[in-house]
Amino acid sequence: MPYIEVNQKRLNYSDSHPNGPPVGGLTYIFIHGLGSSQNYYGGVIPHITPNHRCIAIDTYGSGRSAFTGLSQSIDTIADDVVKLMDRLKVSKAVLVGHSMGGTTALQFAAKYGDRVVMVVAIGPVHPTASTGQVFEKRIQIVSEDGMEPMANTIPYAATGSKGTALQKAFIRELILGQSPEGYISLCHVISEATAPDYAAINAPLLIIAGGEDKAAPLEGCKHIIATVSSTLKTLDVLPGVGHWHCIEASDEVANLILEFTRSH
Repeated sequence: MPYIEVNQKRLNYSDSHPNGPPVGGLTYIFIHGLGSSQNYYGGVIPHITPNHRCIAIDTYGSGRSAFTGLSQSIDTIADDVVKLMDRLKVSKAVLVGHSMGGTTALQFAAKYGDRVVMVVAIGPVHPTASTGQVFEKRIQIVSEDGMEPMANTIPYAATGSKGTALQKAFIRELILGQSPEGYISLCHVISEATAPDYAAINAPLLIIAGGEDKAAPLEGCKHIIATVSSTLKTLDVLPGVGHWHCIEASDEVANLILEFTRSH
């Protein structure tokens, strides 16, 4: 997988169609959440690539995009995405983001609306004061004991009743693959985040929520969908699914994305 330099960062990414999307197709950009990588979308992207270009990134400090000490925020991650689009000559894209990446996609749509075809936010985190407290505690744990405490709890506490042992093992591996320094940096991103300017978002919006998601509860998703200015907006809830939607229900997520794309 190639690397690209943006904003003094070396980001790892994959690109299904480097020369542009198939005729009549769109470009999708996939942004993962905390403790994850572009491989989070491994079960979704194959459904989309036959007719569209799919670009997936490892956010700075995650996966193979090494953390080098630069401070970051939801806004800087959105800026990294727009610079990546510039470098890859992508004028407009469908932004797909999960969890923190969903918040980033919404921030991107509020700030760079002319570069967005539509937004798919999967379990987006709606920042609140209580969110900050949760991640401050997580920072303390990882600072003292590394990634193993997260890997030993999150795959089991953050998945839904339909989650399988294999899915939980994959999530565990994603978490163990993070550097503590990069993970802590992104915990700060979430703990210090403020809500995007939802009213500034006019692009078509699909929110996919897990019916058993405790990390990004349905109430937050309902607030977002009610607050955006988009006239075309849909909230779909996946029963029995927790916070790792694209691992727990990859086929369902892909079908919802494609259906929304076709209908809008």
